[in-house]
Amino acid sequence: MATYLDQWLAGKVTLRPSTRRSYAEHIALYLRPGLGGIGLQELGDSHVEQLYAAMREIGQDVDESGELPSELLGRLLAARRFPEQARVLSPARLRRVHATLMSALNNGVKRRKLPVNPAQYVEVPTGRRPRAVVWTAERVERWRATGEHPPVAVWTAEQTGAFLDAASGERLYPIYHLIAYRGLRRGEAVGIRWQDASLADRQLTIAQQIVQLGWATAIGAPKTDSGERVVSLDKETVAVLTTWREHQDAERRDADSAWQDSGLIFTRVDGTALHPDVVTDTFHRIRKAAGLPPIRLHDLRHTAASLALQAGVPMKAVSEQLGHSSFAITADTYTSVLPDVAAAAAEAVAGIVPRKPPASPAQPRSQSVPNPPETGPQEEEKMIAEAGDMQVSEGGPRGARTHNPRIKSPLLCRLS
Repeated sequence: MATYLDQWLAGKVTLRPSTRRSYAEHIALYLRPGLGGIGLQELGDSHVEQLYAAMREIGQDVDESGELPSELLGRLLAARRFPEQARVLSPARLRRVHATLMSALNNGVKRRKLPVNPAQYVEVPTGRRPRAVVWTAERVERWRATGEHPPVAVWTAEQTGAFLDAASGERLYPIYHLIAYRGLRRGEAVGIRWQDASLADRQLTIAQQIVQLGWATAIGAPKTDSGERVVSLDKETVAVLTTWREHQDAERRDADSAWQDSGLIFTRVDGTALHPDVVTDTFHRIRKAAGLPPIRLHDLRHTAASLALQAGVPMKAVSEQLGHSSFAITADTYTSVLPDVAAAAAEAVAGIVPRKPPASPAQPRSQSVPNPPETGPQEEEKMIAEAGDMQVSEGGPRGARTHNPRIKSPLLCRLS
C-alpha cells in the first residue's frame, strides 16, 4: 500500500499545488503509517475501519497506566513531528482522508490492480458543513459573557461598517473593503493584478490567486472553473482602488531602485506580494481592537454575500459574484443567514394576500347587550318588515362574506 500510494500521487499530474499538498499530508500522517505495510491485494474493509477507529482516538486521554490504546494509534502518533501536541480530529478531517483513500483505490480498480474498492462501504461520520449564522444582539451578549461563538458567523451591516471604519486608517484597508463589498476569496484578493482591473468600466477580472502551501506561497488558477469571473464594482469601491493606486505610486517613487514590480494591486511597500497570513493576522488585530464579535477573514466573504441578499440581489447574481461552482452551494449556505432576509420574505408573502379592513364594532364584545324594549305583536311585525327591507336594500354584493355570520343583532336574536 505504501508503494502504491506514492505511485498514485506521482501520477496525478494535473493536481493543484494545494490539493497535492493535502493528499501528501493525508498519506504521510494517516494512510502510510496505518495501511502502508499491508499488501495491496490483501487490503480489506476491516483494515480501513481499524485505521479510522485509531484516528478517532488521536488526542484523546490515555488510561492511567499511560499505555497507548492500540499499536496502530502509536504508529499514527509517531508519524507526527510532535506527537504530544496531537489534536482531536474533526469529522470533516476524517472525511477528507477517506476521500483521498477512496480516490486512490478507485484508481486502482480502474487500472485493474484491485477487483473492488475495499473502502467503498466503510462508514465515516456524516456531519454537515456548519451553516453561517448572523451575530445578532443576543449572540453578541452571550459571547461577551461566556466567550462562546459559533464556528461560522457573519456580521450585520452595522458591524461590517464598524469594522471598515476601524480599518480605514490602515494601509491594507482597500483589500478589506474589496472583500467586504464584493466577496473575493483571500487568495483572489491577494493575487489580483492591475492588468485585470478596468476601473473605468468598474470591473475586476479574477484570473489567478495566491495559494498558501504551509508558509510558502504559489500563484495558481482560481479555486474552480467558475472562479474565473468578472466582478462588477460599485462607485465607492472604484474610488477606494483609485486612491490606493495613487498611494502605491508614491510608495514606488519612495522605494526607487528597491521597488519590485510584481504587477499586483495589493503589495508590500517594496512592491512584492502580500503573504496571505499577514492579511489574516492584520484583520484579526483590527477586529479585536474594534471590539467586534469574532469571525474568520473568510467569513467576511460570507458577510458580503449575505448583505447582497439582504439588499435584494438575486441569488443567481450572488452565486456568480462569488464564483461558486454550483448555484446550490450559494442557496444552501446563505438563504437563511440574515433575519432581515427571512423577515422580508415573510412580509412579501403576507403582502400579496388581499384583505378587507376589519369592521369596527360599536361596542366591545365583552360588554353585555341591553335587552330591547318590550313590544307588542303589531310592533314586532313592523320591525320584521323593516329589517327585511334593510337586508335587501343595504346588503353586500352577491357572494360577499361577512366577517362572522354567527354574530347577529339583538333585534334578530329576539325575532328568531
